[in-house]
Amino acid sequence: MRHGRAVVATAIGLAMSAALLGAARLGGGSPATAVGASTAPAWQQGHEHGQPETSDAPYKGPVERYQWPDPTLPAPPPGRVKHFRVDVFEHVTKVSDETAPLRVWSFGINGRFQRGTGVSPPMVVNQGDQVDITFVNGASKAMGVDLAHSLDLHAAELAPNVAFKTIAPGQREHIRFVASHPGVFLYHCATEPMVMHLGSGMAGMFVVKPKGLPHVDKEYWLLQQEYYPGKPGQDGDYNAMMARSPSVVAFNGYGFQYREWPIRVRTDEKIRVYLANVGPSLSESFHVIGAVFDRTDVEGMMGASSQAVSLAPAQGGWVDFSLKRPGAYPFVTHDFADMARGAMGAFVTQGVPMSAARGF
Repeated sequence: MRHGRAVVATAIGLAMSAALLGAARLGGGSPATAVGASTAPAWQQGHEHGQPETSDAPYKGPVERYQWPDPTLPAPPPGRVKHFRVDVFEHVTKVSDETAPLRVWSFGINGRFQRGTGVSPPMVVNQGDQVDITFVNGASKAMGVDLAHSLDLHAAELAPNVAFKTIAPGQREHIRFVASHPGVFLYHCATEPMVMHLGSGMAGMFVVKPKGLPHVDKEYWLLQQEYYPGKPGQDGDYNAMMARSPSVVAFNGYGFQYREWPIRVRTDEKIRVYLANVGPSLSESFHVIGAVFDRTDVEGMMGASSQAVSLAPAQGGWVDFSLKRPGAYPFVTHDFADMARGAMGAFVTQGVPMSAARGF
């Protein structure tokens, strides 16, 4: 059974909240009950999170089949007003070959649900576009949502208490703004505790393309994200999130996927990669082995002749480069502990076997 907990807002506030967060969402008694809290539905209360129950028993429920996330950056929707429907859904998937399945909390964008991984699709607009978003927190029972969620858009200059409100399952919100500032921004759930919501997958990339952006031959998107599997088939491990100790760090929702199934490119073509670091806690140092970035833009700061770009959680940007010779070119976070957890992929040029990427 999945439990909620009441929000504690008394003089013992912070200490009591920390104690309550130590209890598991799954199994055990609700700590809210122990302090005489409301028995309202979970969405009306806060969330109850903590160390999942440990078990060696294999998960026997359904697990989504892996689907390779196309890293090609999607085009903006047609028209001056860019319409997006953002759906919350929960699903059981793996986020690496080495770890057990877990329940991921995700966003679907305009009917695209990136099942079989832990990533949510990007939204792309042009600078100056009007953006019209319908946010739906679980449109049906099939979405598996029974908790309150919200949508925070870093590209939107709006009062968050008005525009980014937490809503109950089945409810929807309408958000409208002008994308005035170019950059690579996050969208994410901002319902507390945010480390749990983002650590469970609730974040994505929102690209605002600047006016006059130079043409390139290929555009890709790579979102670095941490995952904290707990009990097989259940929610992530809240205690591991608080300890900043992920089991998996991945690009686009699945560890090592672009090493096993690389991105095919051509030599000398101009490549642009849009980057964002979801976190929720660890930094990224993006590097392509065998390449130098001709041009970079990170949080509005322009650069050139760069070997790597650093992104703290919630930061984004893009890099332009080309690959001079045929071969396999791994891309990594240069934090090698996180690379070893899954943050590694490869570009492989035309005519070179895809298996060449597996030699790294």
